[in-house]
Amino acid sequence: MISFYKISSVRTLFLRCISLTYAVALYSLYTQIPGLYGDNGILPAVGQIDQPETKTNILGTLWRNPSLFYFSSNIGLSIVQMMELICLFGTGLGLLITCLPDLNIKFTLFILWSFYISIYKVGQTFMWFQWDILLLETGFLAIILAPWLPGYTRIPLVQDHISLFLVRWLLFRMMFASGVVKLTSGCDTWWGLTAMPTHYFSQCIPTPLAWFAFQLPTWIHKLSVASTFVIEIPLTFLFFSPSASMRKFTFVNQIFLMIVIMLSGNYNFFNFLYIVLCLSLADDSWIQKKKSFPKQHALIRCFCCLCHVLFYSSLGIIISKLFGIQLNPDFTIDSQIEFTRQSFDLFLSYSVPAGVLLGAVGLFYSILISLYNSLNSNKVLLNLISVIAYAGIGIFIFGTSLPSCTGPLNLTTYDQLPKVVKSWDKATNQFELTGSYGLFRRMTGVGGRPEIVIEGSNSLHGPWLEYSFLYKPGNTSVPPKFCLPHQPRLDWQMWFAALGSYKHNPWFLSLILRLLEGRNEVLNLLDPQSSFAKIPPKFIRAQLYKYTFTELNSGGEDWWIRHYDREYLPPVSLETGLEKILSQQGIIGAKSVTGTGWIPDVLSSFRTLSTQSPPHIQIWSFSWLAIPLIKPFISF
Repeated sequence: MISFYKISSVRTLFLRCISLTYAVALYSLYTQIPGLYGDNGILPAVGQIDQPETKTNILGTLWRNPSLFYFSSNIGLSIVQMMELICLFGTGLGLLITCLPDLNIKFTLFILWSFYISIYKVGQTFMWFQWDILLLETGFLAIILAPWLPGYTRIPLVQDHISLFLVRWLLFRMMFASGVVKLTSGCDTWWGLTAMPTHYFSQCIPTPLAWFAFQLPTWIHKLSVASTFVIEIPLTFLFFSPSASMRKFTFVNQIFLMIVIMLSGNYNFFNFLYIVLCLSLADDSWIQKKKSFPKQHALIRCFCCLCHVLFYSSLGIIISKLFGIQLNPDFTIDSQIEFTRQSFDLFLSYSVPAGVLLGAVGLFYSILISLYNSLNSNKVLLNLISVIAYAGIGIFIFGTSLPSCTGPLNLTTYDQLPKVVKSWDKATNQFELTGSYGLFRRMTGVGGRPEIVIEGSNSLHGPWLEYSFLYKPGNTSVPPKFCLPHQPRLDWQMWFAALGSYKHNPWFLSLILRLLEGRNEVLNLLDPQSSFAKIPPKFIRAQLYKYTFTELNSGGEDWWIRHYDREYLPPVSLETGLEKILSQQGIIGAKSVTGTGWIPDVLSSFRTLSTQSPPHIQIWSFSWLAIPLIKPFISF
């Protein structure tokens, strides 16, 4: 049934979760700043910000490239010190307003968003992940959703339905695209439903449970892929259903998928952020004690239940036909894709514009609900003006998202978009208001995940000793680790570098140079027990191996099997000329003026304190704040 449910409690829970996500993301980055962005780091941030020529054009500069680092010199801090201050202050603010939801207002959330986009603008390749863009887009929507003043966080606002629908639209865009791109990529493992075993060992940083998932029977792996397609593609259209039962059905499926991903892979704060986005499917009745239906509603309830049974039965029949689901006598399940690539392309030609149409109808419907609420409120004129303003914002955000939503999925739909929405997207592109998503497009690592092993020696004739990383695979006897919601960004980029060549990853040469120089800032990103942790080697080389999980019945204590593939980087030394090459490319060489005073002193003292334990342990120490946030859904 269609109901004008209140969503103020959902809004408050959503904003608290976003605040906690900011805190985790910012502190995770803080622990890595010296090694990634310091003057002696891999990609120094000092050269990423050009000071405006005059103070009068600062607004124009901020519009073209929004960043707070233009003001670092005004407060006597270097770029790196400013980054540390932003991360620490943002972490503290995020935790504060998580605990004190009345402070989750537009001003505080704007501060967090401006902090993160400032770092994003200087973060270079270590910040170019889809979840960084997703956090910026979600954070901007949180600003729109939040009240203006403290004390209004638990009070229903007439524009709530408009603001929360924009979050739901983002949820649809991201998940639908993630499912579609797996099939449009033409990857044989996705089409053959054989991607899961490869995924478990080839993902960036698997967890120990990924090894156990790898051992599951083939029929479960194939059924897992089919289930992923169902959850990510057809079930996302239920996001727009006026039926709370259907939204709950897809909500549970989305959460289940995210939990499975969290258990098998370290995807930092992304999984939690996605679960937060799923709150846009809810209303206050989901997380508050429900009143029993009056007796006179029994007939209506029976009719609704019958409609739902028919819908879910029909959906099950269609899915079983599309994926050839068959139950065998031994209770195993056979599955295979029964549709062709041509028929899927035809499906996209209808489903992409249908998704846009449903989004537009849903936005229009949320505007109507908000208008209805404003006309039945005490302050009709003020609330009516507010709804009109938010309706304009909603139409603008929705229109701006259409090019990035339709372009990668269906060019015909993209070409039919009005030119005005494309101009909106182009004019605001620097603010990262919308993004193009599509996770796990192709299954890399078929036949073994490529893994770079860096080795050092004091002689070209050896012996060569390996550098060990904190989280990525290396030693075959060391089990995978749990580190989420922390994201070790160097470990992640090492995975991407292994898919290509060092010639296309200049940051990798900078990493090698810093290791040859023995820079402690960079060594702190690696395992402290790693070889050459104290005295750097004279030569460094990189070898490429192929890694796979060991089989359950293989015996031994190893978690991994690796085979030598090829040389990734020939032996180099400080005399090779790496510093000159990197200086010519503008990657290193620029030096910042270190600030002095009590702020740098406090930053230095806190930095010393923060190196006493691994980053993921530090983040776990305050991630417990998420427990009361998910409590309302435990009994759901």
